[in-house]
Amino acid sequence: MHSFSIVGTDASADEAAAAMAAIACLLQEEAAVAAPLEPAEPAGWRGAARLITQGLAPSRPPAAPTWGRVERLRRAGRGGSGIVGL
Repeated sequence: MHSFSIVGTDASADEAAAAMAAIACLLQEEAAVAAPLEPAEPAGWRGAARLITQGLAPSRPPAAPTWGRVERLRRAGRGGSGIVGL
């Protein structure tokens, strides 16, 4: 919670409390707008289970083709001979 203070002697205690309450309400409203209203889409097996129950096949996005992954696939025998025919 934020701490507020009003500088000056012109405001009464009730006016100061009302001003601080208004500022607190505005800050809470900004925080509520910044927070997402719905939770993020479930990832992994939960999302796949939801797709399967709807009769759909879950798909996995392809991994980025880095040299390490290409070499791992080649060593596992899953890669093609490629351009050079090795």
